[in-house]
Amino acid sequence: MKSSFWKKFGLAAAATLAAVGLSACGNKSNSSSSSSSKTTTITFWNGFTSTDGDILKGIVKDYNATNKDHVKVKMDIMTWDNFNQKLPTAITAKKAPDFVAMNYADMSSYVSNGTMKTIGDFYNQKGVNKNDFTTTARGLGKIDGKTYFVPMQVQGMYVYWNKDLFKKAGLDPNTPPATWDELAADAEKISKLGDNVQGFVMPKDGSAILYNMLQDNGAKLLSSNEKKSALDSAATKKTFDYLQKMIYTDGVGPKNISGAEADNLMLAGSVGIYINGPWLNSGLKKNNINYGITTLAQANKGDQKAILDGVGFGIPTSTDDSKTKAIYSFIKYWNTTKNGKKWSLENKCAPYLKSVAADKDIKADPLVSTMYKQIQYAKTYYPGNKNISNITTNVINPTIEKVLNGTNTNTAMKSASKDIDGVLKGN
Repeated sequence: MKSSFWKKFGLAAAATLAAVGLSACGNKSNSSSSSSSKTTTITFWNGFTSTDGDILKGIVKDYNATNKDHVKVKMDIMTWDNFNQKLPTAITAKKAPDFVAMNYADMSSYVSNGTMKTIGDFYNQKGVNKNDFTTTARGLGKIDGKTYFVPMQVQGMYVYWNKDLFKKAGLDPNTPPATWDELAADAEKISKLGDNVQGFVMPKDGSAILYNMLQDNGAKLLSSNEKKSALDSAATKKTFDYLQKMIYTDGVGPKNISGAEADNLMLAGSVGIYINGPWLNSGLKKNNINYGITTLAQANKGDQKAILDGVGFGIPTSTDDSKTKAIYSFIKYWNTTKNGKKWSLENKCAPYLKSVAADKDIKADPLVSTMYKQIQYAKTYYPGNKNISNITTNVINPTIEKVLNGTNTNTAMKSASKDIDGVLKGN
């Protein structure tokens, strides 16, 4: 599953949600089994279409075969884009699934239109240990102090490096860059290897990377009340200057490349350093790339800053209240040490349950344990702000492309800040 930060929330979907508003709240007609049935069937949508989907299918199968709550989960897996296209329409038509697994970045649009239930009482259920969940992971699902989503997976962005290319460039293959200066220096050496080798790749749609860099460098996207842009700052310009120097001036990587294209270069063994999420691990292993993964390089040595993202369980308002207990049964099953460990080890993603993080096998896994180090200090990025998706798609990504292609960074920054204010005023 490639869960990106602040994915584009389709305009058609947003329009549908706006039309729905609160009209879907309290609807009780979406029932997939009669109330007299001994077994309660609950429908579940998500976007885990890769190898993680196979792992998820196994966990759902085990739950259906072993749970004593007389619950059966009927799951439908689709791409995340298809998910965001179908769900608003399904809610409107009162044909939505009973529960979903949704990217946290997308949830604010649903919550703001009253189409997701609050489910904070999940943590009060018998057998649920609220304290086993890391505080930041729980915080991802909160908007205005209310819980709308319970964690299913958390993740961040990490530094990947190709050890073979490091060695060829005369670098220590076991010492990845820890600072921005080190990253730039290593990338320049690798880029000189020739043969279409790239030192570092920054996608033109790499908002997730940029947001981490802005936060790391002390720059802010929005004001404290989130009603105005705060992008126009010395820290933002320094970040833009850094990326422009590497890509446009020094030419350590391509100037006009998408995230998907950048992924393919990394999977082909042609990139020395790349920043991406945990989903990249499976492809790198499949392609037998000799690589390492580490926490994000920092602007200032000794700092520990990163953004936390993820996927959470949510319940549409169209779901009958009689299904809540059954849904909680599965979410509780998912959030056990056994399943958390299985998901982290097999899917190579950081745990968010403290009991999973303490497991000896988790600690012994170099990829998972490294990612968990960053999860411990990563923080949410404007959680619940419904404008982030629009800002990302229509302002930030186009600005990245301009910066990488040589546009004056001060001009690009001021223009982007003005455009962000336009988005905020329009909502």
